[in-house]
Amino acid sequence: MTLVPALRRASVAAILFLGASAAQAAVSFHVSVTTEREKFPGVKSRLPAQEVEENDVVLGQQYISVSDGKTLSVLDFSTRRRYVIDKAAGTYEQYSLFDVVGQRQSEMRHRLGIADVLTLAKRADHVTPQAYEEQALSVRAGKVRGRLVPNILDGEVLWSLDEHPLLRLGPAHIAGDGQDSKAFAQFLRYTWGGHPLVLKMFADSRQIPMQFLLYYREVGGKLTRRFRVSGVQADAPATFTLQGYRPGRAGAGAPLLERVLDQATRLQPLAAEAHPAMRAQAEQAFAGQRPFAALLIMMEDNYSTGAPVGKLSPQQRLALETNEQAQQLIRALSARDEDAIKAGLAAIQALRAQVGKDQPMLTLFEASMRGKAGQWPEAIVLHLEALQARPQLAGGYKELGDALYAQFDTANAWRSWEAGRTLVPTHRLFASVNRREQELLTGYPVFFESGAPVQPSTSRPASSTNTAGSTNLP
Repeated sequence: MTLVPALRRASVAAILFLGASAAQAAVSFHVSVTTEREKFPGVKSRLPAQEVEENDVVLGQQYISVSDGKTLSVLDFSTRRRYVIDKAAGTYEQYSLFDVVGQRQSEMRHRLGIADVLTLAKRADHVTPQAYEEQALSVRAGKVRGRLVPNILDGEVLWSLDEHPLLRLGPAHIAGDGQDSKAFAQFLRYTWGGHPLVLKMFADSRQIPMQFLLYYREVGGKLTRRFRVSGVQADAPATFTLQGYRPGRAGAGAPLLERVLDQATRLQPLAAEAHPAMRAQAEQAFAGQRPFAALLIMMEDNYSTGAPVGKLSPQQRLALETNEQAQQLIRALSARDEDAIKAGLAAIQALRAQVGKDQPMLTLFEASMRGKAGQWPEAIVLHLEALQARPQLAGGYKELGDALYAQFDTANAWRSWEAGRTLVPTHRLFASVNRREQELLTGYPVFFESGAPVQPSTSRPASSTNTAGSTNLP
């Protein structure tokens, strides 16, 4: 069922948020957002001067859903996941909330870097004020500066920071509780943005505004968004379900990245016998005087199961130390400075030519070296080639995710990292991803708050083979 009919039958005058009853129900409403653009002189743009978007929104106890009639997006704060649902197809894709915060953090750093370059080039007049960068991304550009200053205009309040207008707020509102207003601020944070100070003001207000404007500044001009909230009701479902929807599948014509990551969601961790079996293969290679092949097998074992290379016999260690191919690979992977990385990349390419282009670990290692050299698009192509050949290379998904993250594709970066962690949750390669997530939790805690106390959740990442117990969505 859709949320639209119920929303549009609701009577605003009938809505009352009273004590505990409000805490047990979710708030739903319709919001119309009109975007108006004012281009700076001389700027060419194909974007329309005005456009309108209509959304139906539910602010649940542990989730927020936003529907435009075709696509339904759900933020599940109890599992830190988000779902994008294609209503017509009856399918959904799932992502991590971390990818949104990671993208905002990376984008802010990028924009501040551009501002520094423009300032050094004496083009400071082209720099977007930090207040508007913070308005667009809902994250701080640096230390807290100043405070919001109000100014009364025709019965409305214009709120500015450092003389930059950010919010024009009308008097009409619906009285709510702390949960409602925090969830409303969270809805804005994930959809249209809003300066952290503006969003905090909304969150602390204990009300839902019915009409307001947010002001933005872009490189090419000014942008204003007018929000009109209507059809508020307090009896929407407090929880959601995914029943009736199925995981999306990447078709044969989908981009290779989509097909590889889609396949990864259906993989199961290797059986416990995988490590001793691969180690036995390595022992056979050593016995057959093929130390370089043994090294590649042990490395594949490590990437696939997380098992350390383990102890080598004195004879095996000597065999590796005296094998030129093995030493070339070890030196290449240890490269740190620019010249060593360049030499290491050439060495691995030579090894691939000798051994064969279809050796998956050498393909993976060339991808790693290209990443070190800053050749990220080429690295991604090679990572995908290796993972096509060996889908169980958990560590390969870590390195693919790193390459995607470097290209600002944070959504697929987290998809890749999660695929690898599902295969081998304790692999040491994912320690840096775990640290990154903890840093985001610590540095941007408000992105992970639902407004309601966190309750034990039965929701979980959906499975393509087992949907029993999945979270619910009407």
